[in-house]
This record gives sequence, C-alpha cells and structure tokens, in this order.
Amino acid sequence: MGPSGYELTKLIDLDRVQRLCDSLSQAFDVTLALLDLSGNVLIATGWQDICTRFHREHPDTLQGCLESDLLINQRLVQGLDGSEHYAYRCSNGLWDVAFPLVVAGEHVANVYTGQFFFEDDDVDRQVFAERARRLGFDVDAYLQALDRVPVITQARLQKTIGFLSDFVGMLGELGLSALQHEQKHALLLESEQRYRRLFDNAAEGLVVFRVERSSGGEVEDLVIADINPVQARRTKVHSERLVGWRLSEFDGSDERLQAYFDVVSGAIAAGRPARCEVYLRTQGDYELLSAYPAADDLWVVSATDVTDLREAERALRRQEEGIRLAYVDVLDAVTGGKLILLTDEQLADELGSPLAPPAVFGAPAQLATIRRAAVRAAEGCFPGRIRHTDLLSTAGEALDNAIKHAGGGSYQAFVREDSLQIAISDEGPGIDFRTLPRATLVPGFSTAASLGMGFTIMLQLCTRVVLTTRPGRTVVVLEFAASREPALQGAGPDAE
Repeated sequence: MGPSGYELTKLIDLDRVQRLCDSLSQAFDVTLALLDLSGNVLIATGWQDICTRFHREHPDTLQGCLESDLLINQRLVQGLDGSEHYAYRCSNGLWDVAFPLVVAGEHVANVYTGQFFFEDDDVDRQVFAERARRLGFDVDAYLQALDRVPVITQARLQKTIGFLSDFVGMLGELGLSALQHEQKHALLLESEQRYRRLFDNAAEGLVVFRVERSSGGEVEDLVIADINPVQARRTKVHSERLVGWRLSEFDGSDERLQAYFDVVSGAIAAGRPARCEVYLRTQGDYELLSAYPAADDLWVVSATDVTDLREAERALRRQEEGIRLAYVDVLDAVTGGKLILLTDEQLADELGSPLAPPAVFGAPAQLATIRRAAVRAAEGCFPGRIRHTDLLSTAGEALDNAIKHAGGGSYQAFVREDSLQIAISDEGPGIDFRTLPRATLVPGFSTAASLGMGFTIMLQLCTRVVLTTRPGRTVVVLEFAASREPALQGAGPDAE
C-alpha cells in the first residue's frame, strides 16, 4: 500500500491478471511475477525449472534466491522512476529484473521478470554440473533445466519490460478508475444519507420543488420533488401522494400548498430567495415561509409554524391593551388630563400638520441643533407666545432619554390649532406601564426603563404629554399651547 492508500489487490482482478500472465508466459517464454511492497507474491507464472525444482529447493542455493529478492526489493523501495528497471545477477548465475508498478503517481507494487541469460553471458556448463554434483542434484536433469533457461538480448529485455509495464499499469489505472468511481458513489450515498437524515428530522417543514423549463429556458411548470415528514403531517396528505404534484394541474383547493406554490413562483421569477408570513384561514395557522435555491432548478420552501408565537403575541397585546386602558383613566385623573396614553393608531389622530420631515439624531452633540430647531419652530408659528425655557427643558429631557435608552431616535415638529407639538420617537425597549404612576407622581423616581424625573418636568411645563410605547417603539409628544400674549423669554445660548 502506498502513501495515498492505494492497494493493488483492490485495484485489479488478480485472478484475471494471473490468467493473462499465464498466456503471455507461454506465448513469449517469459517469467513473470507481481509482488506487493511487503514482498508478498501476488502473481507468478513461467518460473524456470532450474529455480523451482533445484535452486529454491536446496538451502545453499535458496540463500542466493532470497538474497536476490531482498536486494531487488530494497533497491526498488529506495525509489525508481516508473520507466526504469533494476537488473541483478543472483549468486546462482541467472538474471532477475524488476521495475516499480506506479499507478496515478503511486508506487503500489513491483513487477519481476527474469531467470534468463543474456546472449553475451559466458555460461560454463561445467560449473553448473559441478554444483549439481556438490549439492546432490540429478546432474542430467539439472543440466537439461539449464538448457531450457531463455537466452535473450538487451533489446528484447527492453521490449518485454516496456510491454509488461504498460500492460500491468493499464490494468492498475483501470482498476484505480473503477475504485475512484466506487468511492465517489460511496460519497454520494453518504451525502444522500446525510441529506435524508437532516431532511427527515428537520424541525421545520420542507418542500422541494423542481423547475421544468422549455427548450428556450422559460419556466413551464413546478413539480413537488420531495416533502419531509413534518410538512406531510401538516398537510395531512402522505408524502408519496404529494410528490409529483404540478402547479399546472393544481386547482388551488389546498390553501397551504397554494401559498407554497405562490412563494416559490415569486422567488423564481425574481431570481432571489423570498421570505414572507402567511395566515391560513382554513386551519387558523400562521406560517413563516422561506423560498431559496438548493441546486440547479431545485428550490426549497421552508415552513415554520409560528401559530403559537402569534397567539402569544396577541395575548400579550390584549394584556398590554388591558393594562393601558386601566392606566388611561388613572393617569388622566392623577395628571389632570395632561398625560394621555394612546396606541400607534390613535396617535395619528392627535398629531397636527408637520412643519418639516423627521430629523434623525444619534449622538449627544446633535441635541443642541435639535433644540434650536424646536425654538425656531415655535417662533415661526407662534412668535413670542411659547416660553423657550419650557420648550428647551422638556425637549431636552425627552431627547436625553432617547439617547440613553435607545441610542437615538427622530424629532419632528407639528402644529395643531394653537399648539406646537414636538414628537420625539425611538426604537428602544419601551416604557413599562407599571412604573408610570410612580414616574408621574413621585418626583425624582427613575428606573432604567422609565423617563424618571424628566417625566414630572414634562408634565409640569407642557400643556399635554401624549405617549405611545411598546417594545421597539416609543413616541413622546410634547404639546405647548401658545399664550395669548407674547411671553418673557429666558436668556441662554439655546434660547435664540
């Protein structure tokens, strides 16, 4: 096995290669062997009788065979290019040749051929006969085996090695291609299994749509390609029945599926993901829908049931409205009608005509500019008839609160009959209704979610304070009724 983990036994069919090598050995009178990097013989054919019947059967000559195998394997492990070979003449007098089998740049095995003489070798039969007598071999049989040893030229050796290298390498490459294909298939199966586990166990409902297009690329139809168990339970139709439903054949009888078709159709037409919330009247359910592309011409609609959340929000709004209504009368009586709690919808009816578009602020350094704008608005509509000190003190408190609790907000001036209205809004956490009675009745009272002492100042200096508040939106409207006669204005840098 090489560094990348390729194992030849997994790349090629060794039995089939053995049969092919047997045929090659018989046709070309060549010895073949294929050994893995550990020296295990995987394929062997055409070995000479002088080796198998004599040299490898006697301990003295076997030592020469093993020495040859060891030296060749060591040399190949040291590294050879796939086009190189290594030749070694064993102590028994025969040549062995080996070359590395390289598959996709990986040394995975060694190919051997050998047990031959070169044509220019000096083969002394007397030496071999003397060896036979010394080791107790049948001399005639041993010499006959010697005569069957092939004698080849260097050119033939090169051709043989080139052929074997290409042949076995080709088999290895084919096997590698098959193995890689199998690995890719296994990865696809694993990916499909992961997808199916995620898809089937997702908490939200999922519907996969396949886009069918005309030859010109226009969308012709939408088909439900898959649906997970959560969504199948919601629709109360088995997933096997839903898969295959087409937009072109859908009659709109199912309100939920119609919503899904609509949102994914709109997303495809716009070419970008879409998100919306729908109310399904027939089921009384709220669902948050997201449509997004998953692959070429595959879109997914994710449906999250938010019915419980919306019911909780409605219950909270009902509770808040009940609290607000309870406080409306109490605060009206306590403040002598100067503090008015309203909803967002009611606030619009209390505002007069705007003098300018809203001005956004977010830093304390901007507040002086806004206070001057409030003074200019007062002087522009009611010159000398609204006290600047009252205006600046109350507006300053409201502006400071917006900075403190929401990091900023917006300012806008209105005129309603003979009154100037300064509306300061923010997107902070809102004002806790439960603190309002103490905030209005107890000077100096303050919490992180209240207007604190500034609230009592506003009620003392304004004609009315109109308030709408909830998490994410608070609007304080400071209303100043213009006096009949010009008022004596206080001095100061902000009074101009």
